[in-house]
This record gives sequence, structure tokens and C-alpha cells, in this order.
Amino acid sequence: MSKVGGSLLTNGNVLNVINKVMDRERLYNGKLIIVVSAMKGVTDLLIRAFDGHDAGALDDAISIYINEALSLGFNKLASFLELTREELLRFINLREPWIRDYVVIHGELLSVLLVENILRDLLELNAKAVYEPGIITNDSWGSALVNHESSIKYVVSRFGRVFSTYDVAVVPGFLGVTGDGRYASLGRGGSDYTASLLANFLGASRLTFYTDSGGLLSGDPRIISDPVLIREISYGEANVASMLGAKKFHPRTFEPLVNSRVVTFITDPWHESGTYVINNCITTPKLVTVSEAGGDRFKVSVVGCNLSLNDHLRNEVAKIASSYEIDEVRNEHNHAISTLVSNWDDVIALARDVHRWVRVWIA
Repeated sequence: MSKVGGSLLTNGNVLNVINKVMDRERLYNGKLIIVVSAMKGVTDLLIRAFDGHDAGALDDAISIYINEALSLGFNKLASFLELTREELLRFINLREPWIRDYVVIHGELLSVLLVENILRDLLELNAKAVYEPGIITNDSWGSALVNHESSIKYVVSRFGRVFSTYDVAVVPGFLGVTGDGRYASLGRGGSDYTASLLANFLGASRLTFYTDSGGLLSGDPRIISDPVLIREISYGEANVASMLGAKKFHPRTFEPLVNSRVVTFITDPWHESGTYVINNCITTPKLVTVSEAGGDRFKVSVVGCNLSLNDHLRNEVAKIASSYEIDEVRNEHNHAISTLVSNWDDVIALARDVHRWVRVWIA
């Protein structure tokens, strides 16, 4: 099973990315599910289109797909996308919460349509688009909660039928369906969560996240100048890291895989290096995250296996933080320690100081 991130899906690059992914995935000689995100920038445009009644933003979003379809010679698909634009224009002025979800998830739906055409018509693979994979949710629009018991039945049944005929299934991330049949969004970053849910429900042996960063880094490169690739991390650590904002993963990305037998690999389509996520916990600090904590405060966190239970390591973090005016030092589950900081300059400086300490452990 694989998931292709939207940061990779840019105009002029989609065929190359999908071709590289399939070159990697063909090595396993089995059935494959590809979960896809919206193309880069599309979700933000669709949100702006609905929230601001902005027809221009909708045009920009759909044009990204039309231009890609035309560049690949998919003229019929481009004509269909024009009809989709007209349909969505009728929706962006309505104010029902479920309609907002319906509009916003179209980025993923159109990515599925585009990738299916690439796999079938250009790469000549026996591929099928599955627009509704069977993930059942409640109606908490914008951040729907998954009904695991109902979902597993539908997912297993649906893909059993699909794979009796097809070799590759292309699936939209980010969405589920309510009991009454309406699309619901799982929240930003929800495509990663979709892939983990499907891997869990179907008992996949492996799950590959294809991203533009090529793996999980020890710090956010926008803040940390010298982050390094983490070669291996446990599901427990990855789960906490995602909740603390690491790599913009959906906060529940790794939740379905904790204690599973699925081996997860985070990489990019062009390199063999990356980060393995497994159920093996090594007690060392591994990464630093910065996230908003509310009330004009920020959270600088250090993630490592059972870090908050190790008094020596916890005291070292507190010693580094003592040079700054911090509001609080606290444990985040077993695998992280966080400090609350109000001044942004202190946030940056503290994150960099802590990261220098983390780098020593990684090296």
C-alpha cells in the first residue's frame, strides 16, 4: 500500500511521480492500493472558494487539473473537469456545513480521476478508481470521526471485490462517508490517516508514504538549519510526534498502526533512503517540534521513546530550557517533553538549542 502526498503532485510532474512510485511498487508483485492527496495548493483554493464565495479561487483549483489533463493528452477528462467546475459553482454559495466538506474533498476526488487515467492509459496497468473506499464516519463536518467497527466490514468487502478484477486501486485520502451517504472530511492531512486506516483494516504488510521531504527529519527545516534524517522510529513516538505537528501529519496518522505488524516507510519517489516506522522502541531523543499551544503561546517539544519516564534525559531538557522564560515544562504522554513559551524569538532559539542536544544522540 502506498500514499502519494500532494506536495509531489504539481503541474507537469504528476506522470513522473506516479511512474517512479510504480517502479518502486512493482518490486513487490502484488495488489496495490494508492491513496492520493489533492494536487499542491488545491485544498487551500477550494477552502477559499467556499468560505469566501470566491468563484475565481474555484476556477484556479479546477484549472490546475484541467491543465495537467490537457498536457497529458486527456482531452475527454479536461471536458469532464469543466462540467465539475460548473457543478461546484452552484455549491460555493450554499452554507450547509456538509456542503463545505463536499466542495473541499474534490481535490482528492479529482486526483484519483487523474491518476487512474495515467495508470490505465499511459502506463497500461489494470487500475480502478475507488471513490468511496468504505471508511464510515460521523457527521462532525471538517473533522469527522471514524467508526472503526462499521468501516472494517465495508473496506474489506469493497477491496475484495475490486481486487477480484483489478491489480491497482486508486483511492482518495482525506474523506469518509456518513451513515446517510454524505462525504465528510477527516481534517487537514487526512490523506495520511486514510492510508493508515486502510492498511490496518486490510492487514497490509507494508505502507509507504511518498513525500517531498524523503523521510522524517529531526526538526522543521524552516526553523532548524541542520535537521537530519531519522532512520527509524517507533509507532508510539511517531504517533506523539504527529500530534505535536511533526511534518504536518494528521494528528491521528499513526494511531491505527500502533501495535500492528505493518511496516511503514516514509520516503520520496527518487531515493531509497527514508524513515522506517516500526514497533520497536529505542530510548533516545529523536526530534524537535514547534506547534501552537493557544493563548499566544507556543510549544517546543522533544520526542523520544519513553523520554518523559527517563529522569536523566528529562532533567537535561529542563536544564536547556532553564535559560529561557518558559511558562511550563510538562510531559506529553510517555514519549515527549514539552515547554510552553510565549516569546517567538525564544521559541526559535530554544528549539535550536534543544535540537543541538538531540543531534548528539542521533549521531
